[in-house]
Amino acid sequence: MNMKKALTVFSSLLLTASLAACGGSQDTSKQSNSTTSNKEEVMNIKLGHVTNDQSAIHKGSIKFKELVEEKSDGKMIVEVIPGGQLGSEKDLIESTQIGTIQITIPSAAVLSNFVPKASVLTLPYVINGKDEREKYKTFVELAKTAAYKEIGTQAETVNLVAFPEAVWWVGDRHLTTAENPVKKPEDMKGLKVRTPDAKAHTEPFRIMDANVTPMNIAEVYMSLKTGTIEAQENSINQIYTNKFYEVQKYVNLTGHMTQNELPIVSKQWFDSLNDEQKKIITDAMYESGEYMSELQLTANEEELEILKENGMEVVEVDIEAFKKATADTYKSFEDQVGKDYYEKIIAAQE
Repeated sequence: MNMKKALTVFSSLLLTASLAACGGSQDTSKQSNSTTSNKEEVMNIKLGHVTNDQSAIHKGSIKFKELVEEKSDGKMIVEVIPGGQLGSEKDLIESTQIGTIQITIPSAAVLSNFVPKASVLTLPYVINGKDEREKYKTFVELAKTAAYKEIGTQAETVNLVAFPEAVWWVGDRHLTTAENPVKKPEDMKGLKVRTPDAKAHTEPFRIMDANVTPMNIAEVYMSLKTGTIEAQENSINQIYTNKFYEVQKYVNLTGHMTQNELPIVSKQWFDSLNDEQKKIITDAMYESGEYMSELQLTANEEELEILKENGMEVVEVDIEAFKKATADTYKSFEDQVGKDYYEKIIAAQE
């Protein structure tokens, strides 16, 4: 009898230990799930763009990162990936559409390949003003109009969310050349000029009989150096930060396009956010746009002088002749943007 009792007690002890072990395992699992849940509260956001880390666009992106992380108390973390590391502007827009990244900051011209109405903003001499600061003020007011907001409405049809009132100013784009200055439209004939890969960039130059080569900006410096292309067009800031003054002699102040970046995010991702998170993203996009725009305006003024110091010659062009030569460019976009949309944008500035 004593042996049986001993065995019974021993079995009971084993059962108790086993149950305790199971209970401990369950507690550990709960603790692990709790830790995972806490980690999931931090949202990681990727923002990719194509400009270098000295550009105003990159500095604006860093400001956006700081604002989002501050406003969210560190629960939303933004990783900024510059310099086209994730691909061209077109690649980045496609990645944003499918949600591989959440945010990109493309030019209106390249975005117009996906959102056709955006191309109207890039048409020659479409923005009113005698200089960049006047044009910037015009653009800020234009961004508040119903006509401008049609761009954002169209963006949603291709799985993108735009922020119409978030103005990321780049400024007037000018032509640089290596061998000869360009003073009038006739000087463009046969010129091998690089533009971004978008009809809004290529069409005005084709109208003026240039030999247009669309190209990623990361390839432009070497192509200019080797003579594959003779010229390129860009903002003063991009001309300076990409050191095109090393391989180009003339800055021809054509001002043929006024460039504004249009920040976009993945619609699927944005729709998944709660109202507070949406407000954080929207407010930060607006505030960082103001910050970036002032940096860009100042940089364009200061860096033109630096380009001169680095040996570039600044060429004043016949602006009225260029306006006349490119006046019908908008007609090439009517099928895409709608017959009267160009006129609506013009009227919205009056």
